[in-house]
Formats: sequence, structure tokens, C-alpha cells
Amino acid sequence: MLEWTLAAISASDLVENIILVTPPDDLGKMSDIYLNNMSLPKVSLVIAGGEKRGDSVYNGILRATSDYVLIHDAARPFVTTQVIERTVEAARAHGCATAALPAHDTVKIRDGEFLGTLVDRSTLLLIQTPQVFKRQTLLKAYEIHKNKNADWTDETSLVQNAGFSVAWIPGENVNFKITTPADFQLAEAIAHFAVSSR
Repeated sequence: MLEWTLAAISASDLVENIILVTPPDDLGKMSDIYLNNMSLPKVSLVIAGGEKRGDSVYNGILRATSDYVLIHDAARPFVTTQVIERTVEAARAHGCATAALPAHDTVKIRDGEFLGTLVDRSTLLLIQTPQVFKRQTLLKAYEIHKNKNADWTDETSLVQNAGFSVAWIPGENVNFKITTPADFQLAEAIAHFAVSSR
């Protein structure tokens, strides 16, 4: 899954270097595999993550040197260069941007074993990655929240809570997050179809 993701990110001409953030226990193994890997030459650093998602992202940002940083989940291996390009363009125009999908299903608040209030789905977005930020904006957001224990599910929540606006561009259904065994089976089928159709 990680190799699919790294290959997808590497395919974009807008991505110059990839900093791979990995669990500390895997640092040696991942460094051996991905540093100086001729198939994935954009992987320039492999570093240890932290206890929470936000800690891991922060570790990566500290090692980045570019004006903008792109954050992407390894669990979304089918991101396209088109989505990356649109997100980067929106971030350059607005400072911060994310891929997202409008909600198409009926959405209701759960009330125990019963359905609760209907939510207006036209106001809802399903947030994806990539997410692209001015590096200094993201660092400032982390600085503002450094003494808080909030565990942000993504960086758009962090920067919005720090007072910054985040633009969005249409994501893609294929850019789904693999979280269950069924998701992984679907991912394997997509990957097999992509290889067999070349």
C-alpha cells in the first residue's frame, strides 16, 4: 500500500521531495528500503513519527525546506496527479487547500439505536488528502496549539482552529482511504486492473 502511494505521489512533477514519516520502530527497515531506492528517487528522507498523527506531521514539517508542504495519507494510494495539481494550485492562490468530496448520501445524526435529525448534505464535504499548506502557516498553527492536547484528525482542522481559511478542490472517489479488509480487497482489485490495462 505504501509503495502504491509513494509511486502515485512521485508521479507528480510538482512534488520535488518526499519525506516519509514512519513509526519509530520501523525507521531502520524503512530507511533501508526507501532511501536511495532507484524506483522512488524522490524519497529524500525517512524520519520517525510521533505518538499521534499531528506529532508525525509536525516532525515532517520541521524537516521540510520548501515554501509549501503537501501532506498525504499512505492509506490513500490512488491519488492522481490531477488532484495533486489542483490542490497545489488552490494552495498557491489561497495559502491552504485540500481535496474533498461533496456528500451524496442522505446524512442523519445518530440517536442511539434510532435515526436522528436530517443533515443538509449540500453543506457537507468529505475531506481527503492531499492537503497543501504554506509551510509557515502550518508551523504557526502548530505553535498556537502547542499546549493543547487536541488530537486533530487532519491538518485542515488544525489550521482552521488557528484562524486560517482552507480552500477545497473536488477530490476523486478513487482517492478513498483504506481502513478495512474490504477496502484493501477493493484496492487490490483496482491495482490489478491498473496493471493489467497497461
